Amino acid sequence: MGTGSRLGLNGLAWMLSIPVVSICLTALDRHQTRPLSGAIVAGAAVALLLWAGLIYWRCVPSAASLVERAIYFVAFSAVMLLVGAGALWAAFWLTVAVYGL
Repeated sequence: MGTGSRLGLNGLAWMLSIPVVSICLTALDRHQTRPLSGAIVAGAAVALLLWAGLIYWRCVPSAASLVERAIYFVAFSAVMLLVGAGALWAAFWLTVAVYGL
């Protein structure tokens, strides 16, 4: 498997996990199993950020120069920010569709 396809698959899995985590946390809150608190949501956000860091570390190719490495980091961060924003938008509407407002 090539570097680009490995990066794409990991990014896709990361993106799809955001709505899944949102639905699961909302289900726990709605069924009064575990009320949502700032610590739980922050823990989920930190886990997603650590996963994004792991994707960057394992899947983005290394570069010979520092400038090239910085360009890779900026490009990766921008794409993950856009993908994450889209996934949050989808998570919101999926949660509204499943549980209502």
